[in-house]
Amino acid sequence: MKKLKKCFFAFLFLITLTPPCPAQSNAADHAPFLLPQTLFVGDSGRLVVPLGQEFSDLEPFVWESFEKLRSTAELEILRVELERRGGQTRLLIDFIPYAPGSLTFPPIELPFTSPSIEASEEGPLVISDLTIHIASILNPARMSLAEAASPLALPGTSLLIYGTLGLILVILFIGVGGSVWGRRHFGDIWEKLRRRHLLRNKIAFLRRLRYECEHNKKESPGFYLSLLSGELREFLSLFTRINCHSLSAVEFLELPLGFPDSGNFSWQDDLCSIFRNWDILRFSGMDIKMTDMMQALTETGKFIMALDKAERERPIFKLEDSGNDEASGFPESIVAGDIS
Repeated sequence: MKKLKKCFFAFLFLITLTPPCPAQSNAADHAPFLLPQTLFVGDSGRLVVPLGQEFSDLEPFVWESFEKLRSTAELEILRVELERRGGQTRLLIDFIPYAPGSLTFPPIELPFTSPSIEASEEGPLVISDLTIHIASILNPARMSLAEAASPLALPGTSLLIYGTLGLILVILFIGVGGSVWGRRHFGDIWEKLRRRHLLRNKIAFLRRLRYECEHNKKESPGFYLSLLSGELREFLSLFTRINCHSLSAVEFLELPLGFPDSGNFSWQDDLCSIFRNWDILRFSGMDIKMTDMMQALTETGKFIMALDKAERERPIFKLEDSGNDEASGFPESIVAGDIS
């Protein structure tokens, strides 16, 4: 047992006295390295190149001029410095890369300012084959466009959209309900306004036609008479809501066209007389004179103005007690207005 203990302590003593091997550390001290270790395209970086003991006599220098710095399209060298720190000589190269992947620095010529180091016969001392790796932000394995992000809505957009839709629906409901309820309660008002509009348009047409007949000699009186007959039939169709385009003069006596009673006067007889006179002028084979056309305009004007006056005197709302016929129909005597 004593011999085993002595051998064990001797083994521990030998291990303690054995010096470590500095081969790997020395190799790592002379290898160039990047600051920072991972450098991307467009970032500023620094390459540190240890030179060793054989360059310890070189004088430190700093290059920042464009004349001494040699840049390429992929590498822009900003600054070159030779420094001595802790007994070691290092070359510091500040640069900016503009391309990813492996990049090689251009050759760097070192000045010989120390008398102990001389240039070789082939030329000055040149440091070359300095290669670095630049990382890329884009991963080649994932070179695909991402999906479009959803648009950002401004504050209050939802309220504006839904509020507008709600307002449109309310307007539609009010319009539909108002049209149904208005026709039931205000039908007489709408009908009176519609007839007043038709009468105003017809009076304006008669004035324009009279001016055309008096000043324009290009068209014949027969043409103007046919035009007047067609326009009057169109007006009666719209005013009474009955198709009057194909009615003969006698048929106007048989149809109740919707006008109120006017005592002893019958507007159906007046219309029958007007269209009978026009048919005689148009289909008798005789030439129509301009005086005949003016007479037709006067007859039509008297009828339209009498109808306009009767419409003005009609009550807006229907009266339950319709004993007074004069309040709802034509007056006993029709006064023709002047449309000239």
